[in-house]
Amino acid sequence: MKPYYEHAGITIYHGDCRDVMAALKADALVTDPPYGVNLGSHGGATDGRKDHVLVKGPYATYIDSPENFLSVVVPAVSAALAIVDRGAVFCAGHMAFELPRPAAIGGVFLPAATGRCAWGYNSFAHCLLYGAAPDLNLGAKPIGIRSTATAEASTHPCPKPLPWMKWAVALVSRPGETVIDPFMGSGTTLRAAKDLGRRAVGIEIEERYCEIAAKRLGQEVLQFEAQRT
Repeated sequence: MKPYYEHAGITIYHGDCRDVMAALKADALVTDPPYGVNLGSHGGATDGRKDHVLVKGPYATYIDSPENFLSVVVPAVSAALAIVDRGAVFCAGHMAFELPRPAAIGGVFLPAATGRCAWGYNSFAHCLLYGAAPDLNLGAKPIGIRSTATAEASTHPCPKPLPWMKWAVALVSRPGETVIDPFMGSGTTLRAAKDLGRRAVGIEIEERYCEIAAKRLGQEVLQFEAQRT
């Protein structure tokens, strides 16, 4: 499959991650998949800032339902874990038990609910950690952090703050390794990987988020139609 975007060790694919990952191999998984909480079903959401209202119906090709979490997200995360050695998967606490059993559970504490995402109610963002020590560096690095960081303004319904993703990338990968995010969204994982000297592969089913991610990485978006053969 031809990349949507490729530059300086960062690659973006536009498509269904379950199809794209079949031909890929990476060292570590870092992702924040849809949580199965019907995001967008109540007429849109805000990210906690009164001046920033997100679009209604944030996903054009995916319904963020509990049923789709079980039938789409869980198999996709399992497939991603099969092609990596280590992983960090953010998730809603009530859905954590549906995902593959992790080596440990870490996460981000949100003092006074700052740094919250679109739906804004979590005080702790769970992150499931995969991989056996010493690869995961359990005991050598904190598996929980305290953060007041907020996400950059974005049209994505649930962007994660860059410091969170840098923490996750640093925890489960080494410089020069390849990090994959099969639910790339607006590209925060790729930005974190790039800043930390990793290579990165992002997959996103919504083309508008592929474009946002490519622009965010400071590069010109490939002319998709012109590049296809």
